[in-house]
Amino acid sequence: MKKLVISILKIWHILFLGGLLIFLTTNCSQDQVLEEVQSDALLKAQSKFPKYEGNAIDYSAMVNDDYIEIVIPEDWNGIFIVYAHGYVNPTAELALPTDEIEGIPIKNLITNTYFINGYFAYASTSYSENGFAVKEAVNDIKFLGNLIKAHYKPTKLFLGGVSEGGLVAMKMLEREDQDIYDAGLVVCGPIGNFQKQLQYFGDFHVLFNFLFADEIQEALDSYEENEVYELDNIGSPKGVPVELMQLWDDHPDLFSNIITSQNIIKLILLTNYMDIDIPVAIPAIPDQQTFIIINSLVKDILRFNIMATNDMIERVHGVPYDNTETTYINYFPFLKIEADKQALHRVELLYETSGSPNVPVVIRHTTGDHITPIFHYYEYLAKTDRPDLIYPIEKEAFGHCNFTIEEITEAIGTMVTTAGN
Repeated sequence: MKKLVISILKIWHILFLGGLLIFLTTNCSQDQVLEEVQSDALLKAQSKFPKYEGNAIDYSAMVNDDYIEIVIPEDWNGIFIVYAHGYVNPTAELALPTDEIEGIPIKNLITNTYFINGYFAYASTSYSENGFAVKEAVNDIKFLGNLIKAHYKPTKLFLGGVSEGGLVAMKMLEREDQDIYDAGLVVCGPIGNFQKQLQYFGDFHVLFNFLFADEIQEALDSYEENEVYELDNIGSPKGVPVELMQLWDDHPDLFSNIITSQNIIKLILLTNYMDIDIPVAIPAIPDQQTFIIINSLVKDILRFNIMATNDMIERVHGVPYDNTETTYINYFPFLKIEADKQALHRVELLYETSGSPNVPVVIRHTTGDHITPIFHYYEYLAKTDRPDLIYPIEKEAFGHCNFTIEEITEAIGTMVTTAGN
């Protein structure tokens, strides 16, 4: 009997070691194949993009699965700045970013900023996927950086990102193999605690459903009567009806019949509980100006509730939101949702930062950001083990990524200076 047990153990041991060897060999082979594929794609991309010979370049092309844009001014100073854009609804088509600051496109701002003996060059990518595709976006940003270094040989290469792009930039700059970018700029990114960000969105969804249950039903019924939409609710952090996402795309005014000035007290209650800063003093009798501002803030957050929930659940293989131990205000009966452990693990793996950048990073965040709250700024500073590489500034202001051209230009200058220029 003992010999039989020993034999079984030996067989199990051999099988385990064999399986481990196969696993490691397979993973190694997959990594090698990926590197070979990327290397081949890099060569093909270089053949597509024009050479810089002192001439201005404004070129874009589909490379691999994403669009890439390169803009080099005639008086180029040899420095490239790569831009990582923010969140795009998963239902939208892939497209290059058209983000602006005070009406000025980001690419124009960068390529018209004079530094040393010329102007910065600009590059961006659509990413190969929309939604919370941070992992994919980091790979796209890595590929773009390698393309620029190989083809244009800049004196310095920088990476800047806003909102979700700020998280993409930070995840890129924290990579152990990061030897592409010389420094970075992260603006209003969810870099401190992504799980807490998901809790923030989820709590808003749960409370909005409770406060506006009657109005939601009435609004959805009106669409069902006039159009082919069979909807009974706006979902929850456990999932959102796909038809609702389509309705959001088809009717940007979807919640106009719900978030009305007649419901201003409910809106104030919601924003107060969620600790959302309002950029005006609320009078004893709330006026139209107060409603317009709160209405805009609420719709901004609802966009993520409606358009991002299913995308996140799919990416992390389960529900990442949990309120089983949350204590709401006494008269808030709430839907209890328990997170899937696998989903929480994947959030940690895919979306949390390490706090260990490999190059200098300039961080900018407004104190009154209602999309990515200021806690991200404080929590990143608290967990980083490289404070010598962090150049943080918080701004007393309301709104998401609410910075002026002068403030962003100054931040770019700080980023470039940190890299020894």
